[in-house]
Amino acid sequence: MNTVPLLQVAMDYISLPKALVMAYQVAPEVDIIEIGTPLCKAAGIEAVRAMREICPDKLILADLKTPDVGGLEAALAFDAGADMMTVIGGAALATVEQALAVARERGKEMLMELTGVRDIIARAKEWREIGVERIVYHRGWDEQTANRQWAEDDRTTMRQLIDMGYKVTVTGGITTEMLPFFQPLPVSVVICGRGIRETADPRAAAHAFRAEMQRLWGGGEILTPSYAGGKATAASAADQAAKAVRWGISEMGLLLTVDGRECPGCDAPQRFCWNTQTQIHCPAGVNAIELTQRMAQAYGRSEAFGRISDTVFFLDPARLGSLTANSVIELLSATGNALRQMGCQLDVNAGVGVADRILRES
Repeated sequence: MNTVPLLQVAMDYISLPKALVMAYQVAPEVDIIEIGTPLCKAAGIEAVRAMREICPDKLILADLKTPDVGGLEAALAFDAGADMMTVIGGAALATVEQALAVARERGKEMLMELTGVRDIIARAKEWREIGVERIVYHRGWDEQTANRQWAEDDRTTMRQLIDMGYKVTVTGGITTEMLPFFQPLPVSVVICGRGIRETADPRAAAHAFRAEMQRLWGGGEILTPSYAGGKATAASAADQAAKAVRWGISEMGLLLTVDGRECPGCDAPQRFCWNTQTQIHCPAGVNAIELTQRMAQAYGRSEAFGRISDTVFFLDPARLGSLTANSVIELLSATGNALRQMGCQLDVNAGVGVADRILRES
């Protein structure tokens, strides 16, 4: 089963009050709220700060499309409460490097925005070499006005980007009817703007969009109907498995990390663990290379675990060949047992027990 992409709603307003009202309406049904480029220019960085105040539990993206002074603009966005910001594809490599460095320091995300980039793959290779991980494949407003349609060439390019290791966000006039075009690809995020905002019931439109994504990428499981004051409740199997891994690892007594920082816990007001990968500190005296080698011997080689650094490794159930409760439990058990073989005192049974309970609740 593929991981269901996150749903991002684009607030392409020039009026901050209108954007805040819309965000409040649709927030229960979306994962990421985007401060669109027009709003960033019209209302300034205060738009990010205001959006963070009314949507404290959502990911916020500042679509600055930064062309220069990358470090400064990244810092402005993150200091105001953004989780992510964008740099325009035409920016100098130094600008990209500076924005990326600030993002890494803050434990945030920087995305390359492809608007206007002609030789996409050549530029993407340069960005990948300096460590960029996220990219926005964008069919712009003016292109839509000129009747530029999504085509097989787009899908081929997106596949190349994904094969290079990028997490790809897709945007540009996307409607529920267009989602099957993207479904063969493991895209990371789908952006919808006017298809949600410019409807009679934006929250219902967001829910319908999300439900269609769940149907296409989630193996046919349909979300429960939205309800007043509520939220789309059915998480993807991969999300539930990731939760089981995090709780199980914590119950064993291991320390989680978020981009080099200690995890603030599942009750934190911001969703730090917004993808399925869990990063874990190695206990004192344990080297991540040796640990993952031992895990491979016991579990078999898999993309579901690996080394981040000499002292940090990761588990990612979304990369399991077969995402079942048993495969998740086996992954946890292999981790705990490998660490015990290396002399660590862990309560593996406690970790497996809490993970099993979470998986049975799904």
